[in-house]
Amino acid sequence: MISISLRRTLVKKIALGVAAALVLGLGAFSGAASAAPASPAKSSIAQPLTDVSAQRYVERRRVIRRGPHCTVRKVVTRGPYGKRIVRTSRVCR
Repeated sequence: MISISLRRTLVKKIALGVAAALVLGLGAFSGAASAAPASPAKSSIAQPLTDVSAQRYVERRRVIRRGPHCTVRKVVTRGPYGKRIVRTSRVCR
């Protein structure tokens, strides 16, 4: 069971939160209404980097593959009478 003082503080916190949400919500609608976005220079689509002087600082992703990459995998099977048979196979990619 919740004590009366704890219940009062919870009610106060909830009421304060609702009041703050109302003030912030109404504040968003108080600005000038226009169909244009707030900042036309910046869009949500990523723009390509066209500054030539900044190109040298952009790290490019380089993948260098020198020949095939091979590993040896061990395949364990059971032979006659339950004996373990280990067979190795070379897998290259």
